[in-house]
Amino acid sequence: MIDVLSQATHNFVQHQLSLTSSEAGATDSQEFFHANIDLISNGESKAAYFYYTNDFIQLVSEALLGEPSEDQEAIEDLIGETTNLIAGSAKTISDNAFDIGLPHYIGKATKIPNNGTYRAFSIDNKMMLGIAFH
Repeated sequence: MIDVLSQATHNFVQHQLSLTSSEAGATDSQEFFHANIDLISNGESKAAYFYYTNDFIQLVSEALLGEPSEDQEAIEDLIGETTNLIAGSAKTISDNAFDIGLPHYIGKATKIPNNGTYRAFSIDNKMMLGIAFH
């Protein structure tokens, strides 16, 4: 499932932000906005966790709203919408192999946990977002 989420992430960055992403190593000592969404297949639910840097959310804000956003409520909405768009794209790519739940903003995190399957992505050689199952 992480492969299809990776492809969906690259598609989101390319088609929504008009940028190019590459896979990267997760970095320590960086603050992330943290969200999750359930992916349900054959009655089994797995939580996918998304980690976004503020720089990434500002790119999303500029692409979707036309301007950067510092308002916490708007940032949380952008995080939920981004999580939903990536998961929805993954569902389409996988020929509807799973259903998706509602995204949930969790709060801030200082690193992507290394205790499960994860992928990190960079834009312009700067780590911007990560996805993990844990």
